Amino acid sequence: MKDMVNPHDRLFKEIEKIKENSRDLIESTFPQELLEKLDLDTLENDNNSYIDESLKEFYTDLVFNCKYSGNITIKVSILFEHKSYKPENEYLQLLRYILNIWDYSVKNKEKPPIVIPVIFYHGSKKWEVKPLSAYFKGADKNLRQFIPDFKYIFTDIGEIPEEVILKEKFNNINKVMTLLFKHIADEKYLKEKMVEIFSLVREFFAGEKREIIITFLLYIMHTTEIDKEYIRKCLNAISPEGGEIAMTTAMKLREEGKREGIQEGIREGIQEGKKEGIQEGLKRKAIEDAKNMLLDGISIEKAAQYTGLNTFPFSFLS
Repeated sequence: MKDMVNPHDRLFKEIEKIKENSRDLIESTFPQELLEKLDLDTLENDNNSYIDESLKEFYTDLVFNCKYSGNITIKVSILFEHKSYKPENEYLQLLRYILNIWDYSVKNKEKPPIVIPVIFYHGSKKWEVKPLSAYFKGADKNLRQFIPDFKYIFTDIGEIPEEVILKEKFNNINKVMTLLFKHIADEKYLKEKMVEIFSLVREFFAGEKREIIITFLLYIMHTTEIDKEYIRKCLNAISPEGGEIAMTTAMKLREEGKREGIQEGIREGIQEGKKEGIQEGLKRKAIEDAKNMLLDGISIEKAAQYTGLNTFPFSFLS
């Protein structure tokens, strides 16, 4: 297991790839009029990502297929924003993302689906949702008809009151995930509330379900400096046996991740060194060839042209 590249992404995907959690997330955040027509019993993971190179700096995605109004298959794309600040123009990013889905569908001889984009945000700065047309100042109704306007569903985790998280929204797994995202920068809060937070998922301290606890622990270990023994003490207060097993397993996985990360870094360093060595060797060969050309009476300009050297220093002649 590799160490987490982006722990926020990893936690979100590990939790929400489980159908009952993603369904709960949708039920807790979608407008009621949309929920009434979505058949969430048909919700299925798409198992593809449509994030391209230009988007992966900002988002990770989970995509689901779902029936709407009985016979229309749509895609629900849940995009988790991991930069913790609002991009300059999210609509351009979302439009590119939707086009990626449509392009994939066309290439696979499928009908392009309607896509419901959903953004989950846990940054500290305010994210104001405006229509795409608002970015085009001075456009009257004649011009607005040429703007590809569309909406997205937006949830700012930081704006959801704690009371609402605990009593009105989300199943217990999503409650823990949301509380961690909301307060991950506040170690004082996390230490004070750790027993209370993990008590929400008390039933997952036993058997195979314990993987959920381990996932949460890895996230906390990676993103905070909270003392491991303090965490162990909190878990043992909930379930002495289950807490001990979960903590020991999480620490082992964390150390394995660190070792694999170091080894991967060494491998990458060796590969980079090989590349640099090859490049340096080619450069030395080009200079040697150029030197011989000059000795044979070929002009500096021609020697530079033949060897591919952009500039032609004379220092090597000394």
